[in-house]
Amino acid sequence: MDQRDFHAAVTTLLADRGYRTTAPRRQVLDVLVASGAPLSAAAIHRRLENRRINLASVYRTIHVLLRLDVLRATDAIGGEKRFELADPVSAHHHHLICQDCGRIEDLEGCPLEERALRSMNRRVRRSRRFRIVQHDLRLIGACADCDRAGSRTRARSRP
Repeated sequence: MDQRDFHAAVTTLLADRGYRTTAPRRQVLDVLVASGAPLSAAAIHRRLENRRINLASVYRTIHVLLRLDVLRATDAIGGEKRFELADPVSAHHHHLICQDCGRIEDLEGCPLEERALRSMNRRVRRSRRFRIVQHDLRLIGACADCDRAGSRTRARSRP
């Protein structure tokens, strides 16, 4: 979906649910579309073109977009929430999260095979009487930069 179609779809969704398409909402969406990565509310605010839009407006916009399933929240290491476009807007994917610097990278596609998901769903339904309808996978480790920096630090500290 290109940016023009995306904005039209979100504008229609907002109107259908009784919300106006305000300048802050458009700009928050523009920032998220352009970022390609999950961003905190503060990071979204820093990237806004209109510096007069306050952080509270960014949070209100995020709240509305979460309620409408346009956005989804992602937890980073340390508990800071970050936000990205939801799966119907962006392709299904998971995240690689650096435990050292907090960087979040998309892991395109889904490493969980359909057969494994069906098997897990059957097992969980039998043991817990719970039906899985979606999943979210976070892989936590060290990004290339932090891993390299850690390797240099470990090499220097050896006798």
